[in-house]
Amino acid sequence: MYHVAMKSTRGPLGPSRGKALLSVTMAVLLLSLVVALSPGCGSKNASVPTLDPFKGLDSGLASASGLSSGGFVVDGCLFTTRQGDELEGVLPPVKPQVLSKGNTNVKKVALTIDDGWNADMRILQLLKDSKVKFTAFLIGGRNMVESNPDFVRQIQEAGGEVCSHTWDHYVMRGKDEATVMMEIWKSQGIITDITHRVLPYIRFSGGAYDQPALDWTAREGYWVVNWSASDNDTASGVTVDSQVAALLSGCSNGAILLCHWGGHNTYEVLARAIPEIQKRGFEVTSLSEVMEGTPYVLTEKAYREHNKKK
Repeated sequence: MYHVAMKSTRGPLGPSRGKALLSVTMAVLLLSLVVALSPGCGSKNASVPTLDPFKGLDSGLASASGLSSGGFVVDGCLFTTRQGDELEGVLPPVKPQVLSKGNTNVKKVALTIDDGWNADMRILQLLKDSKVKFTAFLIGGRNMVESNPDFVRQIQEAGGEVCSHTWDHYVMRGKDEATVMMEIWKSQGIITDITHRVLPYIRFSGGAYDQPALDWTAREGYWVVNWSASDNDTASGVTVDSQVAALLSGCSNGAILLCHWGGHNTYEVLARAIPEIQKRGFEVTSLSEVMEGTPYVLTEKAYREHNKKK
């Protein structure tokens, strides 16, 4: 819950000052309502209807409250109405870093689910019913997000947040700068057109990258996310027992768990593994929540300072 504290001042407010203060107050209250009603990052409610409150809102908030033009950051997530090419350069640059763990001081693990091909919708229902937050790394092209916007919306409704798994799902080794830039922003653009959000995390196919790709990605404001443990659901001949065991053995503070929407036995594995992980005292949640308390979080201050320079 967000609260607006009005600090008392000496003497009566002049008309212009009073209007400005009222504008700021209304902007903050409106922002609070948007965040509270919007599923995904910045929301503590894992199952609420999808709203699209951002069209026409952002410029009013920016002018009324002094927020950076083009969006505002809440809980490490950029809420924005920018689309397509307008998104390029919106994030402040970061130091090149591959993340395989979050905050090791808290008993939380991040559930990340990749791709989106042949999605087993029982997984989504399981997470929604269990009120478990999660992060979906979705492919922008190749008949994924571009052809399945409703799937993205359903992920948000279930309490999930959506990050890019690149446009083509190609390995990011040996690619030139133009290709890497296209893979980042074309995918992010189509995701943000639906979600109105940008998170500063991206995952490459197979977790593979080279130093130039890592450097270019960091310059664009993204940390590359790999994982601590996988259920091996892309391997043939795996059993549910071995997959559950693989996830459980990799559980530790800040762990990042990997599985796939269309993987082998993924629904059965999660149906068994999640309750067991919770019995061990871990909260199963989204990547952004596991990153809280680390340097790998987008802040409003960094976003505002970066966009002031433009």
